[in-house]
Amino acid sequence: MRNDARGDVLKVWLYAAGCVWLGAWISPLLYNAGKALAEVSRSKSTNGPLQWLADRCREADFPHFYLVGLGLAAVVLFFPWMEWIHARSGAAAGAGGPWQVRLPDGARMTPRGQRLEKNPRGAWHGCAGFLIAAGLLLSMGVALVPAGFSTMRHPGDGMPLLVMRTLAVAMAMAVAMEVFFRGIVMGIFLRAMRPAAALGMSAAFFALVLSVVPPPGVDVLDAEAAGTGFELLRRTVARFGDVRTVLENPVPLLALGAVLAYARWRTASLWLSVGLHTGWLFAKGLLARLSEATGAAADPAFAAALFPQGLVPLAAILAAGVLAHCVTANPDHEHAARI
Repeated sequence: MRNDARGDVLKVWLYAAGCVWLGAWISPLLYNAGKALAEVSRSKSTNGPLQWLADRCREADFPHFYLVGLGLAAVVLFFPWMEWIHARSGAAAGAGGPWQVRLPDGARMTPRGQRLEKNPRGAWHGCAGFLIAAGLLLSMGVALVPAGFSTMRHPGDGMPLLVMRTLAVAMAMAVAMEVFFRGIVMGIFLRAMRPAAALGMSAAFFALVLSVVPPPGVDVLDAEAAGTGFELLRRTVARFGDVRTVLENPVPLLALGAVLAYARWRTASLWLSVGLHTGWLFAKGLLARLSEATGAAADPAFAAALFPQGLVPLAAILAAGVLAHCVTANPDHEHAARI
């Protein structure tokens, strides 16, 4: 690891740890405030947006407020963290402020690593990545039906609306996550270390950050108690002591992070990784709403209702990585950097 960029790598991990700590700390406050709003809305008339929020708070359990807390913490800490990452010195330090989106004029720039470049085949890479990831995962999900592991529910006339909503949410989430994980974080890693190490750390960072999201079935005893967010965090992390849990969740996430990181490095752009990630989230969202595990699915690794985990999505991720490599195979655009 290069000494002059080692501090930036540490700041990335500190930012992630700060978001988790702050999110866990404020989640009980959000829970109590949300439930109070839901109770007030029962006896008083409120406007449309406030009533919508009250209805969502009434239906949500504590893990939902925990996720909202993590998201709010990430947003609140993001701009100060960006200013910290691009810290300036000398006379230029007094200009600007911590809330600017663009890079400061005096930001430290380095030729090392790999800058994101304009991709003339970006639209093609994005569409190809979407079709690869969505096609593989949907095909494997549908294949579980005749195998007896799941059944499919018919949405009726609401299928077009379901597809459009799922696609919109998947695209928004994929763009935001790829800009952060592969655009910002992986760019820092590539400046600090060799490509192979940067790809590995980027995949590990992606898997660890998403692993703090509590899976279905993990809850707390007293949602109103102080420190409940940290209790939920401990319960989520404690599950990783089970080998089966590791194989069902962190391992597929690690593989997905590696494929997305490789797509970003191989193309020096985010188009392919955004396409792959959008297709993955889109297929996962559709399968979660349309599929249901049957009694024959004794192993959750093969249950379509638990599609974020298991050996089936892991196989889809690895196959998507191979196809993404083939799509981008072009001797004229190979990188000079070697793993």
